[in-house]
Amino acid sequence: MSELRQTPDTREPITSGTRSNIVDIVKGIAITLVAYGHTAQGMIHRGWWVGEGAVFSDTFVYSFHMPAFFFVAGLFVMGSLAKRGSQHFAVDKLKTILYPYLLFVIINVTLEPLIGRFKSETTPFDLRVILRNVADGQAGWFLYVLFVCLMLALVTARLSAWLRFLVAVLAALIPRFGPVESVNQVLREFCFLAAGMWVGTRIYSLERMRAAVAALSFILLAVFQVAMVLTYGPAALWRWIYIVLGLTGTAGLFMLAKLLDKNQLGNGIAWVGRASLAVFLLSSFAQGATREVLLRVFHTQEFWLQLLLPTLFATFLPAIVWHQQDRWHLGWLFRWPF
Repeated sequence: MSELRQTPDTREPITSGTRSNIVDIVKGIAITLVAYGHTAQGMIHRGWWVGEGAVFSDTFVYSFHMPAFFFVAGLFVMGSLAKRGSQHFAVDKLKTILYPYLLFVIINVTLEPLIGRFKSETTPFDLRVILRNVADGQAGWFLYVLFVCLMLALVTARLSAWLRFLVAVLAALIPRFGPVESVNQVLREFCFLAAGMWVGTRIYSLERMRAAVAALSFILLAVFQVAMVLTYGPAALWRWIYIVLGLTGTAGLFMLAKLLDKNQLGNGIAWVGRASLAVFLLSSFAQGATREVLLRVFHTQEFWLQLLLPTLFATFLPAIVWHQQDRWHLGWLFRWPF
């Protein structure tokens, strides 16, 4: 597979080992959609975007962009375990996932008195509430749930891949389980990580796929995704429909990434994808600042400016920080420094 790009291990907590440009493009698109989704939801909460378009946009994006991250996280789990061993794997996830989760809880709590008045809603300081939210994952659900899912991958590593996936799908179909939302989120998302573990390094076969096949596949998957969201509306984010759309949407992203590979646009998106952790952690600050500049300096709520500019700055400014972290001595933001 001569076209495959190979680099040493990186500090990226979601993947490790051999690096695929296609995987980085998928992550770049997905994390851009995260920034877009948060911007759009901010507009919806403020009443700046209402109606069927807002509902469709929100449902469509959330039908696949988070499943894509869990799928990608699963792709290299078995290879990482084989290379590092269980203990080193667990310690690495503590340093690169759980540590930034806890660090940014502290950062957000510290900054809340300064930036809370610029948010659509804020809550007063309550240490008990903060500690409870940290413990149950509600202080930042994605990294918390990702860490738990990776630990589940660790303890189920000896199971057959198909059996792990089947059990994970059945678990995802369980109705709401108990009062702790993070438990339901783990049950809901682990099937995508298990699917990634099942596919594993076979994902590299996309390097050999013909562009015409990828284009046709992408069109068919995109049409299916749109049709299902239009048919089911917000119900598309529940149970079996969410599982189906999470998988088909992720597959569509990989087909699109194949089409974008080996060109400048794809390389730019992959650059963002390699910085996905920083974008996830820092995007809200860049997004909120851009929104406030538009409101207070330019005095505008113009739809496209409020949708696109915060999304743009929320994506690229954190990516710059990520890629300059060594020069600016900011690596401690993303990984345990000792």
